Amino acid sequence: MALNFPANPQLNDTYTSNGVTWEFDGVAWNVVPLERNIFTTFNADTGSTTPDTTNDTLIIAGGTDISTAISGDTITVNFTGQAGGATNAITTVTTDDGTFTATGESTLQILGRTNISTELTTDSNELHIDLDAFSIDFLSDVDTSSTPPTSGQVLKWNGTNWAPGADATTGGAGTDADTLDGFDSTYYLDYNNFSNTPAIASLTDFSIGNELTAAGNGAISYDNTTGVFRYTPPTAAGIGALTEVSASNITDFNIVNLADNDLLQYNDTNSEWQNVTIADAGFATIATTGAYSDLSGTPTIPADISDLSDTTNLIPDTILDLGITDGTSGQALVTDGAGNFSFTTVSSGGATQNLFETVTADNGTTTANSATDTLTIQGGTSISTSISGDTVTVSYNGAAGVNNFDELLDVRRANLSTVDDFIIRSGMHFEVDNIGATAYTFPGLYSGNNPTVYAISGMQVSFKLNVGGHPFEIQDNTLTALTTGLLHIAEDGTPSAGVDAQAQDGGTLIWTIPENANGTYVYQCTLHPAMFGQIIVKRLSTL
Repeated sequence: MALNFPANPQLNDTYTSNGVTWEFDGVAWNVVPLERNIFTTFNADTGSTTPDTTNDTLIIAGGTDISTAISGDTITVNFTGQAGGATNAITTVTTDDGTFTATGESTLQILGRTNISTELTTDSNELHIDLDAFSIDFLSDVDTSSTPPTSGQVLKWNGTNWAPGADATTGGAGTDADTLDGFDSTYYLDYNNFSNTPAIASLTDFSIGNELTAAGNGAISYDNTTGVFRYTPPTAAGIGALTEVSASNITDFNIVNLADNDLLQYNDTNSEWQNVTIADAGFATIATTGAYSDLSGTPTIPADISDLSDTTNLIPDTILDLGITDGTSGQALVTDGAGNFSFTTVSSGGATQNLFETVTADNGTTTANSATDTLTIQGGTSISTSISGDTVTVSYNGAAGVNNFDELLDVRRANLSTVDDFIIRSGMHFEVDNIGATAYTFPGLYSGNNPTVYAISGMQVSFKLNVGGHPFEIQDNTLTALTTGLLHIAEDGTPSAGVDAQAQDGGTLIWTIPENANGTYVYQCTLHPAMFGQIIVKRLSTL
């Protein structure tokens, strides 16, 4: 509302409009101060005090969760305790089966079911959901209750379930193929049950045939066709050609009474060759019948696999004796079906080791591609996973709650978009809008532009400010901004008090009017003088 001051005013001329009087000082119009009431007595909820001297001091002390501070002419009273009761930051919890909605300070219990346990870590906000140890019978397609398993059995599919059964042929899985560890049943101790076993030489395979005609330096040869060793004695010329003979005359040989199977041996003492028997030469007697049983000092040939416990006289002594190159740790000896053996790396376990072949989540399914496939449990947004021993821990590492009121999605859905809407504690509430830069309006209560509004002392009055770009300020009758009794709550819940609560264009301004207040106050836009109106305060005790 515009002020129409008189034209060409004289010194001390006055002008009154809407209960406010101005006086001209020869240069400008000034508001005539109203009579002020001086407080000589202070009453509290409990007790009362009056000044004892002309310069007595009144102390405003904070009580429980209250602090006070003075800056200039401003006394600020702050609340330092908890700002209200508990808040249901998450009001609704939805699961795969059912929904829980909080009512007031409800308690949501997270309980484990079969083989699931929950744990809240002491002095933290960590909730752990753990899978407890369980027997294999817990699997829906495994039945070890109807027929309890016995030692050495394996699980076999019976058309309905995996159930215990005898392991008669394959030996199951998970054993060490290199050392036959675990293959200790009667079946595997029977050498006749093995396939691809090496041939065992018969005694006749070690026969020595008739002596051949003397030739050259003599020799012992092996016939691959007949498997017989043959001895060819040397000729006299061949003996004479030996480099070890010290003379070219046969007299250098001391050969007497030559008998069958004698050997020619060089005597270092006499520096001559002489004939000796096989026994004198340090060799075992050679059987003349060709039978293996006639040989002495022969190694033991195992009759079956149980003889493998004797590691002293094994044939062969090592795997290298079979012409097979040794492999690396963990490899298995395999055959190509044509009598050739080699070491190779194979996957452990048999074809029935995928206990959890398919894993289904809330979104998506995966199936094992092999007996050694790997399933990765990966954390998503604000989720981390870790494994210790047989325990998989799924942890939430995001924010412990919302950071501001706007993050509460259920509040957004209810179209309750600002915190200050919930903090109105006033006895009278005004919605304040604006028309450009010319006027404030109070829709719903007052009509017109910049209307005069009324309030009662001893009450709280709130102004919901929907006036972006037009800072709203409450002034006394001298057009001086109030500095006390004001609290502003921003739309995100941020509070400010006193001088800081003034000149806001959003949120809610709460004015606590003293009980003894009476007279005219002003609301004013700090940027646009035309946006100006009065607030008439009526003292409740005088009505």
